[in-house]
Amino acid sequence: MSDLIKGQNEPADVWPLRRGDTLSSHDWFPFFTHRFLGSRFLSRCVMTGRREDIGSAMILWAESMRQDPAGTLPPDDIDLADLARFRSIEDWQQARTNVLYGWVSVLVEDARTGEFETRLGHPGMLEEIVQDMHKRKRGRDAARVAGRSALKKHKIRTKMRDMGVQEHIIKDDRAITALAEHFEHSELYITPDNVRAAMAEVLGYTGEVTPISAARDR
Repeated sequence: MSDLIKGQNEPADVWPLRRGDTLSSHDWFPFFTHRFLGSRFLSRCVMTGRREDIGSAMILWAESMRQDPAGTLPPDDIDLADLARFRSIEDWQQARTNVLYGWVSVLVEDARTGEFETRLGHPGMLEEIVQDMHKRKRGRDAARVAGRSALKKHKIRTKMRDMGVQEHIIKDDRAITALAEHFEHSELYITPDNVRAAMAEVLGYTGEVTPISAARDR
């Protein structure tokens, strides 16, 4: 891997995505046509008479989008040969220089431990792509979480009204948020009995509530 490792006095760059930052649920990624057609990588493959290396490189680009973190590859040649769909390590060694053109050693942080490991990253072709895609993914994930929380709050408030809970408690957003988080982590169904138990556990509520059957009869 010596051709991929930076000089001894030049430390490897830190990849912008950390362990756990994945895009494995995506079945596409943007392809910058002009950048590709004007790349030294393409010229190199054509001029060295190894046009087949273009396809192998694109397989690895696509595989890197499914890795953890997105946009990186393992540094081991056996793993790389397998990901690139080579049948033997010897065939991989012949294609390796062209296929890995533009890939460099990068440091990947594990957010849980703060430790770093070395993987391969492609600053020229993939780094900006995965950064942007992951930023958009986080925005969509946050929107889904917010929507799920809003639905839980609505269900909790509905059950509390059916149970005859005092309106000032129902309108207390901090209390409802705490209950919603309780149900999110406990994965319990939002039923009258579970809401009653959650109010006692989370809010310390010991007041009387109207039985559900009585509330419906009113």
